[in-house]
Amino acid sequence: MQKTPDRIVLEVGGVGFDLSISNITSGQLPAIGEKAKVYTYLIVREDNLVLYGFGTLLERTVFNHLLSVGGIGPRTAQAVLSTFTPPAFIQIVQSSDEEALCKVSGVGKKTAQRILLELKDKLRRIGQETDISVSTGVEPDLAAAALIQLGYTDDEVKLALSKVDNSADTALRVRGALEVLRER
Repeated sequence: MQKTPDRIVLEVGGVGFDLSISNITSGQLPAIGEKAKVYTYLIVREDNLVLYGFGTLLERTVFNHLLSVGGIGPRTAQAVLSTFTPPAFIQIVQSSDEEALCKVSGVGKKTAQRILLELKDKLRRIGQETDISVSTGVEPDLAAAALIQLGYTDDEVKLALSKVDNSADTALRVRGALEVLRER
């Protein structure tokens, strides 16, 4: 396996498959040379085939739902999943947080409104099935997503965030967690 923040080449039976991945999936994958389970989605176009890879079934499911929204293509869907973990994205949609969605590269106000309108009911069912509840106030998953994008593992992120003030804004939580991680 070869890996960059947005792509991996996964070897299966001696054949290398080039997959486009989110930054979050990149952080979840094991080190190069170790076995990895990656869920895929194939986009077929007239002139090319593009494979997308996901670390979890939930991430692939959210990607599928994003593609069902008018005006959202695979690049924008991947940008959403590089910015937010699937549970964080589901919480954002459930709480109708248009401002958070506008932070994603390529998502403006109208696109954010369309995502919220078209996915609210679909993602509510997924949120109930996976026990994702709407958080109030601070969005801790945004801090976790930022740390994962920096290359820290889920376990490191959970440990570091458990040692910082949960009522602080996202930027302060990330800074505090980075200090905890540097001390280790």
